[in-house]
Amino acid sequence: MRGTLPGWIILAALFCGASTASAQADGPPDPATIELPDMAPTRDQHVIADGWRHFYFHKAGVSFAEAYADFADCYRFLPVQGASPALPAFAPWSESAGARVVPRSLPWGLMGAAILDIVSGPIDRRDRQSRMRRCMEPRGYVRYPIREEVWRQLIDNYSVRSLALQAKAASGPVPNLPVVTR
Repeated sequence: MRGTLPGWIILAALFCGASTASAQADGPPDPATIELPDMAPTRDQHVIADGWRHFYFHKAGVSFAEAYADFADCYRFLPVQGASPALPAFAPWSESAGARVVPRSLPWGLMGAAILDIVSGPIDRRDRQSRMRRCMEPRGYVRYPIREEVWRQLIDNYSVRSLALQAKAASGPVPNLPVVTR
């Protein structure tokens, strides 16, 4: 029969719609209850020059709820530290999708582990930020420089709490700072 969809496609669409509706029913927290760190614009040239490393996203005219949904969507693509990057991975319907954490081994000995600990922090930061940039910038968000200590409070190690903090910063007033383009 032309023009009709198989029954399993309709059931899958209904199931996906129901799970999306229940996830949206929880909704974002009340923005009035969220306290941002001191995000006062700074004219410190070192902070502005270092904006490619420490920044926050902003989009003019975006609501808190929309920004929260955008950040929540983009957080799905963040790498999990110590996880296996091998794909594909099986994620059962009854559990949340996620990467399998692989126990850390020391194939290069104690000296290799020490070197890995030194270089893994910046590499992990860069991996997370590049994925957030690739997800947020096509949605119309721009980056503004911020002091490192404020950045650390804002991202809060990419916790669930940081979704609300970053959404509030992204939906706030347009900062009087140069846009990070690098």
